[in-house]
Parts: sequence; C-alpha cells; structure tokens
Amino acid sequence: MANYSVWMLEASNITVSGGQSLSGVTQGDGSHLVGETIRLETNGWLETFIRDGGQDGDFDDNDNNQRLDGAQTIGGSTYGNSTRVEAEYRITLRDPDSGETWDVLGYNVDNSNPAYATVEGLAFVGPPGGFPPVGRDLEVTSAFEGPGSSGQATINAGDLASPPCFTPGTAILTATGYRPVESLGVGDLVQTSDAGLQPLRWVGAVTLSGGDLRRRPEFQPVRIRAHAFGPGCPARDLLVSPQHRVLLRDWRAELYHGEAEVLAAAVHLVDGARVLRAPAVKGIRYLHIMCDRHHIIRAEGLETETFLPAQAALSGVPRAALSELLALFPELAAPGAAPVPARPILRGWEARVMRPARRANRVAA
Repeated sequence: MANYSVWMLEASNITVSGGQSLSGVTQGDGSHLVGETIRLETNGWLETFIRDGGQDGDFDDNDNNQRLDGAQTIGGSTYGNSTRVEAEYRITLRDPDSGETWDVLGYNVDNSNPAYATVEGLAFVGPPGGFPPVGRDLEVTSAFEGPGSSGQATINAGDLASPPCFTPGTAILTATGYRPVESLGVGDLVQTSDAGLQPLRWVGAVTLSGGDLRRRPEFQPVRIRAHAFGPGCPARDLLVSPQHRVLLRDWRAELYHGEAEVLAAAVHLVDGARVLRAPAVKGIRYLHIMCDRHHIIRAEGLETETFLPAQAALSGVPRAALSELLALFPELAAPGAAPVPARPILRGWEARVMRPARRANRVAA
C-alpha cells in the first residue's frame, strides 16, 4: 500500500474558453478541450491525500485502488474517506508566447454516473514549483486517455508538481495583502508582528538538486499541514526548510521556558502527522527574505520568521548571495556576530514538548 499527495488546482479557479468545462460529460479523454484555452486564475494549489491499496505509487486512470485518505473538501464539496479518485485524462498545455509546454492531468473524484463525467480540477506533471503561469491563456494542443489506461504510460505521484523555505508559492502578508514569496523584492513592505510594515533589505535563494538532497538528507524540507497549529495556522500546507522557525505561543512556553512566545525550528516539531518530513525527490529551492532586523511575519497565516543570518545559516548561502548579503550588512562578517533574534529560540529537546500533535498547542490566528 502507498500513501501520497497530489497537489491540484480546483475547477473553480480555472477558466476554459468556448463555454467548455473541464468535465467531459460524455467522454473521459479530454478531447473536448483541444483547441480551447485554459487559464489558471490563482496559485491556490490544494493538497489532496491519497491511499493506494495496490502495489504502486502511481496516479492513474481506472485504478480502483486509489482512494482519498480521510474525508477531504475539494471544490466546495466534502467527500468521505475512501472515495475513489483517478487521473481521468492527460492534456498538453502550451504557452503561445514562450512555446513552453506542460503535461496536465484531469483530477476526477468518482462521484457521478458515469464516473468520468466530472473533473474537479487539474494536477500538473513536473518538479516542485513546476506549475504553469497564473493569468495566462494556455492553448490545449492535445488530449489523451488518462495515464495507465488505453496504452498510456503510468505517471508516478512523485513526478507531479508541488509548491516548492519559504519555497516558491508561499504567501507572505505584505502591505498589499498576501503575495507569493517569489514575487517579493528589495523595498517591498512586509507586515511584522512587532514593528508594523517593514521594507525588505535582502532577498536570497538556495537551490538544491535531488542529488544534493540525497547526499545531505538533513536539508530535506518539512511540511506543516494546514491548521496544524489551530484554525488558519497555516491556512494551507506550508513547505519550509528544516531550520526555519515557527512562533509558538501557549501555556507551556511560559511554564517550561519562562517566555510567553518562543521560536522553534520546523524540524524539531516533526510528529509524522501534522508536521512531517517531505522528501523532494527532484530537488528544491529555498527563498530567504530579510529586513534590517529579525522579525516575526505571517506566511499562509502562520507566524514565522524572516531570515536570521547567524553563522550556521550563512554557511548554507551560496557565495554570490553571501557577498551581496555582507555588502549590505558588513557587521555580519565580524567574528562571533550574532543578530538579536525576535524571540527566544528553543533547542531541539525543548521544542519537542511543544509539538502540534499535542492538542493544547496553539499559535495565534
């Protein structure tokens, strides 16, 4: 038996030209979409959890073993545990300007008669972050039966795109509302818990290949599942680097640590259920944002931190980015330089007693 996630975009967030819809109604091969355009209206990807009772980890068409792992809400409807799901068809999208193409799967919850009559959204083949651009009319150039059906090759769930420390796709609260972290630049204002709106002084990135992560598995990302720390905290799944810290605020912080609010690294909060390691087989890109001081900000509704450039963190910054950072903050090059953290930072054993699996743990919404 295999358990895996499939990230998809719900049909309500997708516009199809020509009065068409994603659903085939009388055909399950997606051919009714060829010649039309599809536009993704948002990057609000939804993670769905699937249990496959077979011997593979593929997300295919006509596979009776693929079932929702627990009750889940998709497209505004809640489906019960073990509802069957499948990849109804495969289409190719093409950007007419760049010529770039994407393989896309029709995500079907089997709750109709015939079963292929509804398609609740689209899933995308590709690496972390490998989604098409939002707000662009993309041409449907071809359509096929779903993977694993009618001679079509199977597609492993690990080959499907997912939102890539912040990792690309993470929504950060700014002066103009929530914005994807990859869209932020120096000078943009982010909302902080202690000092209101503050400008970003530096934005950096670290890209790790699948080989890098196999050699250094301690760099594999951590997934914080939606509502792990209470309603809306985070509002949707959040993928971060293992040492990225989360703000914790509950009675145990005061009891055990003498502080009302503390910071804990995501990796120290892993419980295998609400916070878990999320291996990125094909690699990952971590994004860092930094203000003049260390601050608490909101990512997907969860209170977390800006980049804290302690010596250990600087050792993981690429040479070019490090040169830029030290040019902006030359004091960081001084031996023993240690910026003041926004909150006390817990050690591993201290953080583990505050894991979200313990129902009392909450983070402010």
